[in-house]
Amino acid sequence: MNWLRLYITVEGQAEKAFADQALTPHLANYNIEVKPRVVLTNRKLGKRGGILDFAKIEGDLTRLMHQDRHPEARFTTMIDFYALPPEFPGWTEARKKALPNDRVAVLEASLQNRFGDSRFHPYIQLHEFEALLYCDLSELKCRLTHAEQGIAALQQEVAHLAPEDINEGAHTAPSKRIINHLPVYERSKVRVGAPAAAAIGLPALRAKCPHFHDWVSRLERLAFSPL
Repeated sequence: MNWLRLYITVEGQAEKAFADQALTPHLANYNIEVKPRVVLTNRKLGKRGGILDFAKIEGDLTRLMHQDRHPEARFTTMIDFYALPPEFPGWTEARKKALPNDRVAVLEASLQNRFGDSRFHPYIQLHEFEALLYCDLSELKCRLTHAEQGIAALQQEVAHLAPEDINEGAHTAPSKRIINHLPVYERSKVRVGAPAAAAIGLPALRAKCPHFHDWVSRLERLAFSPL
């Protein structure tokens, strides 16, 4: 089996750390070398991080695909659905859908069509990276001091919601709920969030987050696709 080179373009350092810690060792079992990278948002300053507008991610991905035209190269994204800018391809059509899963499906398909490269396999996270943490909040609790009361309140607040159903409201998105109960998380996302999600483990994440599971499954299947 030939080795593939998979570039994962992510929004920020927490997502990059998660890819390094969880996806890289897993996909190595499929002869896939993972190369996570934070989206370049300012070429002049070399600034990376945050999806400020679609033009920036389009330019960054287009340059990357042109730089590596080899048949063993593959490309994907890990972009939050929460606060996605409205100029994203498929936005108008996606907003007509009632369910977030259906909205994301439209956006991913539109993103695929926009680049027109069969090596590109876009993924949009429902609704944020932090959704993964709700698969097992105890991993967050053990990494933050004096977090017991906040975690208990958070667990009660989302007891009726699956992780990927925690929504896109300005105050109720996954990260916003965590910060509301645990304000320290806002300045420790990379140090705490990424290792907590990785420690939960891919089996648990995939069991509780169907859209995330579908993405990882698609990445695994790349190993069996022709070059």
